[in-house]
Amino acid sequence: MNQMTYEETMDWIQQIGKSGIVLGLERMEELLNRLGRPERALNIIHVAGTNGKGSVCTFIAAILEAAGYKVGRYISPTLYDYRERIQMNGACIEPEALSEGMSRIREICESMAADGLEVPTVFEVETALSFWYFKKKSCDFVVLETGMGGRLDSTNVVEHPVLSVITSISMDHMAQLGNTLSAIAFEKAGILKPGTPAVLAPQKPEAMDVLLAQCREKNIPSAVMARNQMVVRERRLFVHQTFDYKQYRGLSIHLDGTYQVENACLAVEAIEALKLEIPMERAITQGLSGARWPGRFQCLSKEPLIFIDGAHNPDGAAALRETIETYFPERRKILVMGVFADKDYGAILKEMHSVSEMLISFTPQNVRGLDSGDLKIAAQRYFDQVIDGKTGENALKIAKKQAGFEDVIIIFGSLSTISTFCDILGIK
Repeated sequence: MNQMTYEETMDWIQQIGKSGIVLGLERMEELLNRLGRPERALNIIHVAGTNGKGSVCTFIAAILEAAGYKVGRYISPTLYDYRERIQMNGACIEPEALSEGMSRIREICESMAADGLEVPTVFEVETALSFWYFKKKSCDFVVLETGMGGRLDSTNVVEHPVLSVITSISMDHMAQLGNTLSAIAFEKAGILKPGTPAVLAPQKPEAMDVLLAQCREKNIPSAVMARNQMVVRERRLFVHQTFDYKQYRGLSIHLDGTYQVENACLAVEAIEALKLEIPMERAITQGLSGARWPGRFQCLSKEPLIFIDGAHNPDGAAALRETIETYFPERRKILVMGVFADKDYGAILKEMHSVSEMLISFTPQNVRGLDSGDLKIAAQRYFDQVIDGKTGENALKIAKKQAGFEDVIIIFGSLSTISTFCDILGIK
């Protein structure tokens, strides 16, 4: 095997990434067959949903790590470094391992092309690499986050996960997944496997009906996170949120978004469903307290007060709005928004207009980014004052000029913009 350098590896990844998203499992199955089916050696916790996937994966992994397990984690999108998408116990895949695994996979892709078969997409290649790496590292558990959907997602080649988890489902990626909540829920439910227990977040009735019907049809034991057994005790910005869930008292997380308490409780429900042989109470407490997940109502600056959140669909915006109203009911808020053109940005704007009279638009640095001028036009329906900031950097400059001492700047609309603003503010 001719092993690529790290630079050559990244060039190849960029090259194959031009094919975009192509749903389906045939290419992935063939790739894994030729790679030796590494995923079959792994204990996989498969997580799908619209909102909260990353946070729930973070909490589950942190609890298992606190219990002493070697935990692999596969996530997307990444914020700062490409290697973030494949981690073991919080450490990113090593550049050498990335090059070694990708060199092997590239040879397989070339052999598939030579045999007249479709070449795998970049997400399929990355997913295969994660399986290869986690097997190489002898991980005890792998927390596997789906990309888009579930039924036809590249991660759904996993035949026998140890647990399936479905987070909150809402309207997003409608062109690929369907125009109704029940249709989207059906796609997410595609990760549910007979014989594998499922843990579900509370859902809107039309989504929950689909999930429970799939569980009954496949004879899957299921548990739903119990909102009525969740009690929030204290919310202190920059300090913690403390809460009780079921028999667990005084749990604490250090992520500020009010929606994170439900995500943490769903993770606790997932840990219970694993029925591990060792006591998990201390690991649950330590894991939740130690979990960190950037870009989810993250404070970027205290003078002036600037927060950033990856809310990029209506339900995500609703969760952000609730968080803003909880922490800053009396303060003036200045919203800074950049969004992808294929998102339901009209519904996002409608959800957010109640917290502020001012919105500054910008164009994300992505081919899918909605032009800031088009966003301004859409926002004028909901906001009294809308400014076209053009770029993220200029939009932030305008926001800072507009902000008084007690005002709060909230940046939102896309996870992809988080690293942009961290660079602007010199945050690593």
